[in-house]
Amino acid sequence: MLRTGLELWLFLSGIAVFTLTAAFLDMKHRRIPNALSVAGLVVGLVFRIATDGLPGLGDALGGFAIGFGSLLLLWSMGGGGGGDVKLMGALSVWLGTRQTVHVLILSSILAFLFTAIRGAMRRTKFETTASRPPQKVAVAFAVPLAVATWTLIGIKLL
Repeated sequence: MLRTGLELWLFLSGIAVFTLTAAFLDMKHRRIPNALSVAGLVVGLVFRIATDGLPGLGDALGGFAIGFGSLLLLWSMGGGGGGDVKLMGALSVWLGTRQTVHVLILSSILAFLFTAIRGAMRRTKFETTASRPPQKVAVAFAVPLAVATWTLIGIKLL
C-alpha cells in the first residue's frame, strides 16, 4: 500500500524506533530482548489493521510467515540466533509479504558482506599483532537487517 501523510509518518516512526533499537541492542549486548520483538509485533499488527483493515492483516500475517519461517529454518540448522528469528517476524508484520522477501534477500547479502569484511579485518589484525588464531566472526544480524530495511524504504520513497 502506498502511504501518505500521517500514515506514512507513523509507519516510518514505528520502523525507525524498532529497527534502530534492535540494531543498537544487538551490537552492544549481542541480544535482542523478547519485549522489543513482542512490542514490535503487536504495534505492527495494530498499525496494519488500523490502516489497511483485513487485507492488511492478511499481508502482515503472510509477511510474518515468510520472515519468521525463513529465519526459524536457518536457526534450526544452527545459523543465527533466536532473537533474530523473532526480530524478523515482528519486522515482517510491518513490511508485509513482498517487502519482507526483498528485505530478507538484501539483509542476507549484507550480512554475508559485513561478515566477510569483519573477518578479513580480524585476520589482518591477528596476523600482524598476535600469534593466537582469530575467533569465530559473527555480525549482529539486526544491523544488516536495519540497513536493508532502510535502503529499500528509501528506494520506495524515491
